[in-house]
Amino acid sequence: GASPARRRRMHRLLAGVVDDPELHARHLALAAVSGDEQTLTALDAAAKLARQRGQPAAAAELVDLAVSLGGDTPRRRLRSARNHLDAGHPARARALLQETIEKLPSGTLRAEALNALALVALYHDSLTEANQLLERALGDVGDQLALRVQTLVTLSFARLNTGDLADALHIAEDAVADAERLGYPPLLSQALTMAVHLRFRLGEG
Repeated sequence: GASPARRRRMHRLLAGVVDDPELHARHLALAAVSGDEQTLTALDAAAKLARQRGQPAAAAELVDLAVSLGGDTPRRRLRSARNHLDAGHPARARALLQETIEKLPSGTLRAEALNALALVALYHDSLTEANQLLERALGDVGDQLALRVQTLVTLSFARLNTGDLADALHIAEDAVADAERLGYPPLLSQALTMAVHLRFRLGEG
């Protein structure tokens, strides 16, 4: 029954005494009607911790608080969408990503958003849409080699699931070549795994 102003005062007091970063950030957010830099930074850090702890739903809620307090940026919307997808809410992720992509100019951030939307499409078994989104993303990756490898690996997987094994292998081999240039073992292992799997499926066991 407390008034909004009184509740905000209580949240401000609680933010000053709790040690847990997520609780601190949440109380800061609930004490505010618009976010200052300290509050937005605290929410971003708390969301990152929640995601690392395997709680994407909590991470999404914290990012969404930052967005609602005036910290509405394409990067935060992308993080929110990824968290909502991992929390089992693909429709929410799709809505966020589609709105964000429409407003983004060509570039690596749009490529990241297109990659994320392609994962939503794959989640819904919309393989044709996923292929189209990933092809669009390749046009936006620029010189970001890690993002290119990630996009190629996902595109190869999408092609595999549409039955185009030869094209999927060609794409996977491109991913391997780029990953070797990059010299980053986690991405190289993904590309090699996809290429080896496809060669096996094509009878090159």
